[in-house]
Amino acid sequence: MRAGPIDYYFTVTSPWSYIGHLPFLKLAAASGRAVAFKPVDFGKVFAQSGGLPLPQRPVQRRRYRMFELQRWRDFRGTELNLRPAHFPTDPSLGNRMTMIAADQDLDAGALGQAIMRACWFEEKNVADEAVLIAAADGLGLDGKALLSAAKGAAGIARAEELTEEAIAGQVFGAPTYVIDGEPFWGQDRLELVERALQGRVEPYKVEGAV
Repeated sequence: MRAGPIDYYFTVTSPWSYIGHLPFLKLAAASGRAVAFKPVDFGKVFAQSGGLPLPQRPVQRRRYRMFELQRWRDFRGTELNLRPAHFPTDPSLGNRMTMIAADQDLDAGALGQAIMRACWFEEKNVADEAVLIAAADGLGLDGKALLSAAKGAAGIARAEELTEEAIAGQVFGAPTYVIDGEPFWGQDRLELVERALQGRVEPYKVEGAV
C-alpha cells in the first residue's frame, strides 16, 4: 500500500469540510495513512480559481446549496444548523490554530472538528478568540499558546505558504483530499476516496494541457 500522507485542504468555516471531516479521518485511519492538515484561505484560492464567496453566487446556486446541505447532513448523520448565527465569519485564526496543532503533532483533527462544530452547530463565533481558546482547552490542549502561535508572524507566514501551495496545486474548493497526487474535491467524493485508499484503482492522472 502506498504510504504517503493525504493532503487535506479545508477551512474551518466550510460546512462541507465539517460534514466530511470525521468520515474522512475515519477512512484515513482505517487505511493507515497519515493526514497532512492544510487549512487555507479560500478567499485567495477563489480569486485565482474563479470561485465566488457564497453571498456573490447566483440565487439558483445558493438555493440548491440548501437542498444539498440537508441531504448530506442527514446522510452523514452530522449535527448541523443550516443558517448558523455566526456565518460567514473570519476563519483565519481557527485555521491557523489547527495548522499549528498539526505542526506540533497535536490532535489537529479533533481541534478542527471542535471549531467547525462550534460554528455549524453550537452557534458560536469562531472568529472570537475566547471561543477558539475554549475549543482547544476542551480537548486538553493549551488554547492560549495555540492562539498566540497562530497570531505570530511565523504562524501567519506558514498559513500563507499553505495557501500558495494550494493555489499552485490547482486546489479550488473545500474540502479537497489529495491522494498520491490525485485530487478529490468535496465530501461527496469520500466513497471514491475510500476506493482509492483501499487500493482498488491506481491513481488517475491528467497529462498535458487541458
